[in-house]
Formats: sequence, structure tokens, C-alpha cells
Amino acid sequence: MKPYRIFSIFFLATLILSACGASAPETENPPLRVEYTFWWGDHTMLVAQELGLFEKHNVNVEPTFYEVYSDALPALAAGTIDGGFFGPGDVLLTNINTDLKVVAVNDDGGFNYIIGSPEIQTPADLRGKRIGVPLGTTYEIFAIRALEEGGLTRGDVTFVDITVEDVPAALGNTIDAGYTWDPFASDAIEDGATLLLKSGGSSTITPDVLVFRADVVQQRPDDIRAFLSAWFEAIEFRYSNPEEANQIIATALGISPSELSEDAYIFNAQENVALFSNESPADTVNLLEAFTTNANYLINNGSLGNQPNLTELLDASFLP
Repeated sequence: MKPYRIFSIFFLATLILSACGASAPETENPPLRVEYTFWWGDHTMLVAQELGLFEKHNVNVEPTFYEVYSDALPALAAGTIDGGFFGPGDVLLTNINTDLKVVAVNDDGGFNYIIGSPEIQTPADLRGKRIGVPLGTTYEIFAIRALEEGGLTRGDVTFVDITVEDVPAALGNTIDAGYTWDPFASDAIEDGATLLLKSGGSSTITPDVLVFRADVVQQRPDDIRAFLSAWFEAIEFRYSNPEEANQIIATALGISPSELSEDAYIFNAQENVALFSNESPADTVNLLEAFTTNANYLINNGSLGNQPNLTELLDASFLP
């Protein structure tokens, strides 16, 4: 065989192999496993999923439902999930042993409730009673506020460790009153529980923030940006098309739209930029103040050793 023919065959083979390599599909990243619960603010993820917004922004997402909010925290620490929506106190405690990044503020945390069994009519009636609250967390603050409204102190009652989801069923049994949030609070009040304290909303110190493990953020920055782009687009859809959005959410949760509790203000992309730069209006969440207040409380009760580096924890670099 002549040399030029050998060269031609080799050149042709090289072209074929190069073409095959060029057309081979790229390996798809594993899904971002992101926690959500019954909480109103979390449901933007269900809207984004149904509308195909994650696909539109080229990010693979696996929404991971937790019936009990607190069960998601050890899952985040263990890497069973990559991120989720949590309050500042829970983020600070988890961040002790697992580096996290707060990449967005989901909502203002809505309202926090102290509810009691029917015979408890006022905060003053709590003297000598058992109050259910997740111990070692900043949610204790709201229970203490309820006591102060009744002229009581922490020493006048017994705190019982319980999840917010279990409070309604425990009223009148293992506890006399307890801290919880919607939809559990509203359902319990409808069934006869007494509303003792409702606080939060725009003045809350427990905004709901979007958190990812720091190792995931470092390894998959483009996916984090894409997730947020889809997320904020879904928020705009929720505000522009509330009935359709609520129907999507209700269908995904297996309930009727009337059962949804619109108990929190959800922040869009522009508002997030203001929140992270501490330029948000005085009547809304102050992100830095919220984390500082939570950290101080946890330091005082011995749950947190020292003030964390909030500059490292709060990361606005992924906002669109």
C-alpha cells in the first residue's frame, strides 16, 4: 500500500473518531436535592418544577419533601440533601459542623404562634404549665415573649422539647401550650385551641433562607445560579398568577387551594439584593440583624460557642 493511502486512511479514521467524540453527550450532573415542607414559602419550588423552569435554566433538581421540618437538618448535615429552606437559628447550629452558604432569602418567616389548650385563655394562665417548643433553638424566644406578655418569666413554666408539627396533637396531653407555625397553628385554632401570641411577619427575626452546603456551592456554582434564576422566575409567576400557582401547589400537595395558608411574604430577586446589602426598608427583614440576634441568643444559652463569621455565611454572589 502506498504511503499516501496509509495517511489518507489514518486521517479519515481520525476525523470519524473526532466527530464521534464531539457528538457524545456531556455527563449530566446529579440532581440538586433541595428540601421543602408544608411551609408556604417553600412551594415556589413546586411551581418552578411544574412550569419546567429548572429545565429551562439547565439545572437538574430533585425536590425532597420532609413532613417534619427538623428531620431535614441532620439530612443536610449528612449530605443526604444539598440544600433547603431554614430559619437563621437552625442554620447557625448546623453550620457548627457543616459549612453552609446562605444564598437567598426565601420569605419573611411569616407569623409565629403560641397556642394553648382551650382552658388556657391568656398568657397569664401559663403559670406552672408545660410549654412545648424545640429546645436549644431561637424559637424559644417567642415562647419567652408570650410569658412576658402575661407577666411571667422562663422560671414560671416548664419547657418541653417537641417539634412544631407535633404541638397541636400534644395540647392537653403532654403540653398545655406550644410554639408552632402555619398550617399547623391555624388548623389547631380552628379545632378549638386558644391563640395566645401571634408575632413575626415583617418584623420577624426568623426569616426563611435558602441554604446550600458549602461543598456543593463550591463544586457546582453554575447549578446554584441556575436554580436561583428558575426560583425567582417562579416567584414572579406566583405573584402574577396567584390562582394558577396555588392550584399547582395544592395539586402537588394533594390538598385543595383553600387549605393553603398564605402566611409569609416571599422576596423577589431585587428585594434579595437589598436584603443582602442591608439596604432593605426599615419595616422589613434585616438579614444581618436577624442572624446576629439569633447568634447572640444561642451563645447566651450555650448552644453556640461564639459569633460566627457572617460575611462567610451570607453569600449574595449567586443572585441574578
